[in-house]
Amino acid sequence: MSQVINGETDRMAILYERYKMQVYFYFFRVTCGDRETSEDLVHTVFYRVLRYRSSFTGHGNFASWLFRIVHNVALDWNRRKKNSFISEYEMGARAVQSIISDENEFEKREQIASLRVAMKKLEHEEREIIILGKIECLRYREIADMLGTTEGNVKIRMFRALRRLKEIFMKIENARYEKERS
Repeated sequence: MSQVINGETDRMAILYERYKMQVYFYFFRVTCGDRETSEDLVHTVFYRVLRYRSSFTGHGNFASWLFRIVHNVALDWNRRKKNSFISEYEMGARAVQSIISDENEFEKREQIASLRVAMKKLEHEEREIIILGKIECLRYREIADMLGTTEGNVKIRMFRALRRLKEIFMKIENARYEKERS
């Protein structure tokens, strides 16, 4: 990155190749599997990296600085989506597997659908913290650096987001169960 800062912008290709898939998969989940939008958002991130390269001081981790830009691009995208009344996130397979019990396949599909609905009902910040911590498997310290907050704050936000997700999920499941009984 120091070479990019010093004007060797062709070196940006190395950083792009190193981080593009990680950034892409993050956006793929954020956009509910929209490949085109995910690719556009990846390009937006690396455009901003190039544009704001002088703001990287060289102190700290480049990946944390990069993912702060990723976070900001996701926020911008979400705001645009909210303005058009479309705001949704997709829960990754790893998180679904850890939350849903090992029951029959039909029941799993029903629970996955309920979990997706529950994720969509969360606030953007709640979805994001769950995606970063439980799907992307980032450490609390990394999330704190990315979000510009403390590790303790991230732990609290994660606990609250997961508690709220569980509450919403249980309401949806209870309503489904009551509907099946009647």
